[in-house]
Formats: sequence, structure tokens, C-alpha cells
Amino acid sequence: MRIIYAIELLAFYLYEVVISNARVAYDVLTPTHHMNPRMIEVDISALTDRQLLAAANLITMTPGTLSLDVNEARTHLQVHCMYADEATASGIETNYLRRIRRVF
Repeated sequence: MRIIYAIELLAFYLYEVVISNARVAYDVLTPTHHMNPRMIEVDISALTDRQLLAAANLITMTPGTLSLDVNEARTHLQVHCMYADEATASGIETNYLRRIRRVF
């Protein structure tokens, strides 16, 4: 069953990379910028060390996002997003972290 979840994570991640690359390229190539940069905190309290490592690396490798720091209590991951809105943190938690927990 983990193989199916790993394939799902890979497909989701490849889709996110393609969409993010297109969004960043469009913003760079057009004269108007649609960026809304912001620091967000993502709840990582339910993740193991291996899951946190995978999540931080996948978030950093996605264009437009960068994992910065884990707080001392190890409950939140700080992420810089170029295109942030109110749903960005919950989107990362439901889309990335849920899939990562199922694989690992």
C-alpha cells in the first residue's frame, strides 16, 4: 500500500513543481508582479524526524517556497512563500504533510 502512496506523492509533487515553475516564470516574464511574499508557519507536531526531513526538502525544492527554520519546541516549520494567502499553510499541511505521513 505504501508503494501506491509513494506514487501518489511523486505524481502530486511533479504536478506542483510544474505548476510552480510556470507561475514563477510567468511572474518573471510579465511586467506586473503577482507576488504576495509572506512567512507562514506550518504545524509539524505530528511528524517524525524522517517525515520532517522529507517535508522540508520537498517544500524547499518547489519553486516559490523555502523552508527556513523549525521552532525550538519542534511544533512549527517556518516557510517563506512567494505567493501566500490565508489558505497556504493549511494547503501545505493537507497536501504535502498528509501524503508524506502516509508514505513514511
